[in-house]
Amino acid sequence: MIRQIARFGSVGLFATIVHMAIGIGLIQIGWEPWIANAAAFAVAFGVSFVGHFSFTFSGHTTSLVSSLTRFSLVATGGFALNEFVLLALLATGSVPPSPALVFSTALAAASTYVLCRKWVFTS
Repeated sequence: MIRQIARFGSVGLFATIVHMAIGIGLIQIGWEPWIANAAAFAVAFGVSFVGHFSFTFSGHTTSLVSSLTRFSLVATGGFALNEFVLLALLATGSVPPSPALVFSTALAAASTYVLCRKWVFTS
């Protein structure tokens, strides 16, 4: 289990770095934060699914279609949480866009781990 947590963390960290690099880069060139976040999420989604399906949970017996369907639901829910928290933080006017994006993404990542471990990659 510790090995799986480490793998999940590695894949998640890589996907998060991809998400942050794209999201922050797009914000810095003038994109609206919520649009930049959506674009960054789309790329990070692919990175995350491939990594978790083939590396983190490589011993699972769940089919590709089932895993992708479940992961899509979890990731979409995580993205909705991410966007809601991001927009709520931005609405306060007290949190700059980039830190707000980092916080909202970290919260979504934690919830995704739990759901992937308990449901997405289990038969």
